[in-house]
Amino acid sequence: MSINPWGFKKNTMKKTLIFLMLLFSSFVFFGQKDTYFLEITFNDGPFKGTHIFTPEKGNYLSQINLEFHKGVSNINASKLVAKNGLQIHYINRHFLGEAKVGILNAKKYTSGCGSLNFIDLENKQPYKKIDGDFIGCTPIKITKVGQWEKSIVKSRRTVSGSFTDVLEMKFRMDDGTKKTLKTTVTVKFKVRESRRK
Repeated sequence: MSINPWGFKKNTMKKTLIFLMLLFSSFVFFGQKDTYFLEITFNDGPFKGTHIFTPEKGNYLSQINLEFHKGVSNINASKLVAKNGLQIHYINRHFLGEAKVGILNAKKYTSGCGSLNFIDLENKQPYKKIDGDFIGCTPIKITKVGQWEKSIVKSRRTVSGSFTDVLEMKFRMDDGTKKTLKTTVTVKFKVRESRRK
């Protein structure tokens, strides 16, 4: 049996290569099985229409999560981008209880049940900043909850759903003027929930 320059037998090398190919294939398949996103449809206003926001590749600060703390769940995301270049600086939405399939009531705080903020970091928009609050506090519909996948530090699962609410948007424009707009938005989401063991 011939031996290669590294000292491996051919059969051992073949088995090693096959193992590495299977490992790489499973990493690619399982690593990409979940695409987290927010799909937001604005009824009117400057963002009228549907925009799909996803985490920006290579930016670890760009993410979508679901957190559960003291009886309240919070969908939150930061630095998400759409194909048209629109960027969400931060969004969150609170609801009562743990995520489970069904209709869950929103959790109200002082200015609403969550927020949706935009910042024009690249100076491509006519505004500098938009602070938005979900003021309708409508229920949220959870349509799918995945099984917990355990790892050494955290357990993770995927949660999907939607809600429709009134968004009050406060604009600070490039010229220093301010304006307020109320619009109805529908948000569909697929997020990752993580919990430490």
